[in-house]
Amino acid sequence: MAVIDPNDDCVVIRIVYDGAPMAGKTTSVAALGRGLGVGVHSPAEYSGRTLYFDWLDYTGGLFEGRRIRCQIVSVPGQATLAPRRRRLLQSADAVVFVGDSSPAGFAADRRYLGGLCGVLREVSGPPVGIVFQANKRDLADATPLDRVRSMLDELLLPTAIVESVATEGAGIREAFVFAVRLALDRVRELTRSGALKTVRPNVNSADDLLNELRGAEAGALDLAVASGRLEHTQLHELQGSGSLASDALQEAMQSNLDSPRASAPTTVATSTASPAIPDEKVASGMVWPPVEGRTILHEIARATINLQPADGSWCGDVDRRWSLHSAADAVFDDVEAGRTELVQWARMHAANSEIISKQRCIVLASDGRGRFRLWQLVRSEPSLRSRIEAALLADAAVIATAVLSSARAFLEMAERSAAATCELPLTLHTTGFSTSGAMYVGNLPASSAPPPRRWLVAQATDALLSELEFARPTLQAHRSSVLAELAKIARHPGFQTRAHWHLLQRLAAFI
Repeated sequence: MAVIDPNDDCVVIRIVYDGAPMAGKTTSVAALGRGLGVGVHSPAEYSGRTLYFDWLDYTGGLFEGRRIRCQIVSVPGQATLAPRRRRLLQSADAVVFVGDSSPAGFAADRRYLGGLCGVLREVSGPPVGIVFQANKRDLADATPLDRVRSMLDELLLPTAIVESVATEGAGIREAFVFAVRLALDRVRELTRSGALKTVRPNVNSADDLLNELRGAEAGALDLAVASGRLEHTQLHELQGSGSLASDALQEAMQSNLDSPRASAPTTVATSTASPAIPDEKVASGMVWPPVEGRTILHEIARATINLQPADGSWCGDVDRRWSLHSAADAVFDDVEAGRTELVQWARMHAANSEIISKQRCIVLASDGRGRFRLWQLVRSEPSLRSRIEAALLADAAVIATAVLSSARAFLEMAERSAAATCELPLTLHTTGFSTSGAMYVGNLPASSAPPPRRWLVAQATDALLSELEFARPTLQAHRSSVLAELAKIARHPGFQTRAHWHLLQRLAAFI
């Protein structure tokens, strides 16, 4: 719903707080209101439960010379009010999902996240970023963060995690500031595509939003009562909640939105000469993809990073989840020169999206020495090399299956790489699996890389056998058993092509 309001010359964005019932949405918005010195309005409640929304309006900071106005809205969590929740989420420029860290609440988190993803997939335009605010972290039996991250990974949800204790106000501001950054990334993309409108917002106050929801829901409450989904006492509360008055929650602001409180420091195991590592505070337009990329940067900023020099380049491992790399020549004295390279590189990533792994990020950031450095982050995916290494510890059947399937994927990658816009290094380390076949999991070369190589099958097979030299001693130690297993595979009906036979013959000769 982001727009430029011509009357106030400000950028209007909406941050929506979502989550399961009793996760702490209203408590979070109330704590945010106290921290920002802004009053919170709740049109209707029933037994302390939000029935419409909590509303907080805050203006602070600048985006490309314009003031930033944030409409901050929470959704009702009750299942009976799901249509109301959906309407509010459809208007979001960023979402703060308040997760319940209690064991009982964690199961509900997954269900509500699934619903959230379904709604956001239907929103047109650039993606809507999500911040997972892991609330109630003061509980003795709080769900471990590793389990939270695993859940988000299973849902294929690139999401920043911020720990909070809403009742104490801890972590609330950090989650909000990051959500604002995600929303402004979306605004930049809307501007770039010409989709950002200059118009007075349709909803300019809590009263406007209440009237909009009531208009959209005309007749829906009577239907809910008739079907038994709402009690008459609840209906009375909903229909009679015309007053928007609520006690003002005033407290002097402790700091400006543009100067967020520092988060937990990053631990870097390297020499003192290493460049500064980028984080989620980089300016809008300096990270690609704009929303997902900033979420990735948020994650690595709180991780232990082993950053090491390598022939003028810098590379690192981020908790075995991400690889971080910056080439020796990816340093710029002028920020615009760096931005130009970032744009070219982003186009290159997009052009090769069908054959490279999906979770990637490129960012231009200060190196801490007055220059700017371009980095790429790639999610660590299982490679063919790691698959074979694991199989070598098992029996002959597992070894034969892993070697043969990896060999076929390697040759498939050789064929697919011809469609790339540049030459991609073809190795067991840089090739992995995906649901659509072999994929490139390594670092993408610079935009000045040479054109793609056209591999002949024989050339690719030679390259494969060279890559398999590390496994040769183990293969030879189990030669008879591995060959017997390969012979069994060769008799399979789906393994009768000339290419398959040629590959089997070369592998047998190699072993």
